[in-house]
Amino acid sequence: MSQIVPDQKNWTVVLETVCQQCAYDVRNISLSDVIVQLPAYVDRYIQVLARPDAQTRTNPARWSDQEYVAHVAEMLQVMVGRFNLMLEQEDPTFPNWDQDQAADEGNYNSLTAGEVAERLREGATQYVAKLSAIDPTQYSRRGLRSNGAAFTVETLNQYAWHDIVHHLWDLTAETS
Repeated sequence: MSQIVPDQKNWTVVLETVCQQCAYDVRNISLSDVIVQLPAYVDRYIQVLARPDAQTRTNPARWSDQEYVAHVAEMLQVMVGRFNLMLEQEDPTFPNWDQDQAADEGNYNSLTAGEVAERLREGATQYVAKLSAIDPTQYSRRGLRSNGAAFTVETLNQYAWHDIVHHLWDLTAETS
């Protein structure tokens, strides 16, 4: 498998402005919006897995389509863990998660499309369940990424939602 060229961009900028690449604005997305919209996005991601070349990396700076889907599945689980920390501790620092390392170590392309789809469904189900269980009085609870970036429950949800929307855009832009 080719080595991915790491993305060095600070994606927290999407919490302050419209994404310059996908043109999506997450600043007004609520937890309840994501609860309602996530199932349709899961369906769209699962359709990507049926592409004949879904396991092919088309260039060194880009994951395969299947790796994108597997990444989103794992990202949802990572975010559930981060929400748990934010709700259980005061201002926790999240463990570092290197998404490129996770893709390589998880060997996402060795999985079947069915396994990836199941991981995505499970991750989305866990994410929606977690969001549904968070009391609005907890939305301002904070957590810190290992690089010092600060999030509230609300902004972490927005950040994760941008990842979901943006990667689907990545997958669409690549085929357009």
